[in-house]
Amino acid sequence: MTTLAEKRSLALAKAQAFVRTRKVGVLLQIFFCCEVCFIICCHSRMHPIISRVSINCDKWYQTMDEKARLMLQDPPSLADGMDRETEKNLRFFGCSLIQEGAVLLKLPQVAAATGQILFQRFYYLKSFLKFRYEHTVMACLLLASKIEEEPRRTRDVYNVFYRLEQLHKLRDSGRVINDDTAARLKPPPLDISYVNTKNNMIKAERRLLATLGFVVHVKHPHKLICAYCFVLRAHHRTDLIQKAWTYMNDGLRTDMFVRYSPETIACACIFLAARTVQPQVPLPDKPRNWYELFDASDTDVHAIALMLLNMYTNQKVRSIKIEKLRSKIEASQKAARAQLVAQKITNEKKKVEEGMYLQVMLKCVTLFKLFGS
Repeated sequence: MTTLAEKRSLALAKAQAFVRTRKVGVLLQIFFCCEVCFIICCHSRMHPIISRVSINCDKWYQTMDEKARLMLQDPPSLADGMDRETEKNLRFFGCSLIQEGAVLLKLPQVAAATGQILFQRFYYLKSFLKFRYEHTVMACLLLASKIEEEPRRTRDVYNVFYRLEQLHKLRDSGRVINDDTAARLKPPPLDISYVNTKNNMIKAERRLLATLGFVVHVKHPHKLICAYCFVLRAHHRTDLIQKAWTYMNDGLRTDMFVRYSPETIACACIFLAARTVQPQVPLPDKPRNWYELFDASDTDVHAIALMLLNMYTNQKVRSIKIEKLRSKIEASQKAARAQLVAQKITNEKKKVEEGMYLQVMLKCVTLFKLFGS
């Protein structure tokens, strides 16, 4: 019985003979190459795997284990003193800004969806109070445009969000937004503010990549809606598909894309759309519900439907000011840094005093020896 090393050497010898002679056929050439590759692969399996990096985007679904459930219950922003309602409104407002910015940048909807999902993922790992959502919003849209192969310049992204900021200020002041008002808006000046914001955007993009571990690809369930409707023989109801598609795009403002898989979300959107379109679309529920065919549970489908309905019933958030909370966090951070500096100075003083005491003692001992002798 030949060993693996002997098989490997035999295969290599055959390959070398083939190269020298070049008189064998194409089939034998393919056979020899496959045999060499197979033996080399078997030989490589004998070596241990030094490291392994998970690049599967399924790890972002936060309903798998107890640690993920705790992360959903207590996001990092709550630990810094922010209440749950403000944190939820900030997520909604940030995703709305990304959607509006994608429209102004003429990006496809898939890029807007990717940016919103990245925004949701990031702030389940970082706090709103420690990292400004304004910079993160721009970074998410900038990175999403690159991921979906529709890149935009940082200058264009800055111009769009500068315009959105002006529009939100006019809306908060009570003025009516129309074509004349929008035409009077001035472009951003190229001053130090532009340079600082651009640098912060680039830093936020790098921070986003580092925080997410470069796992930034997203599985979008939009295509699944059309496929599932075709399986259910409801593809002729274009209003059903359009309604489910709308629910899915609006659901990007919630964190359901972090909680559930794309298949479950697609089933929930079809489930809700079938009950809201007129006339309603009857879907099979006997002997079992139709969405169980696509590995979606009854609990998850109803939870997503309620999440979407609650999003529509709540009042839309226009802008959120969290400067007070930020100033509180910054003050606590400054106090902590000052305490560390004071502790360091105290330790250094103690060391200096101890050193001086030792020097005095050594001098005393030296003098005692001199005069004592």
